[in-house]
Amino acid sequence: MKRKAVGVVGIIILIVSFQQVAKEDKVGYEDCILEHVSGTEDALAANLMTYACHRLYIDNFMLSEKDQAYFQCLLDYMPDAKKPEITLQIKRVCNDKHRSLFW
Repeated sequence: MKRKAVGVVGIIILIVSFQQVAKEDKVGYEDCILEHVSGTEDALAANLMTYACHRLYIDNFMLSEKDQAYFQCLLDYMPDAKKPEITLQIKRVCNDKHRSLFW
């Protein structure tokens, strides 16, 4: 019985500590959307940048430095994309540059 209690307490502590590590920044997320997404003309680019803002400012638990750089690359270069083909090319280049095993 004591083992079960210790296990439950351990799980609760683990859950609480995970919540402490993830830093949700709703103001940063909203600013990110306004800065990067509001002016785009391509729906695909808007969706990818919205997801990038979400990952950087809301769902950032265990986000690696490579992933942070990838999402920032999307935000830096996608706002001016006007066609899905350009958006996909930017996505590929950012992925190759920041997530590739060979860089």
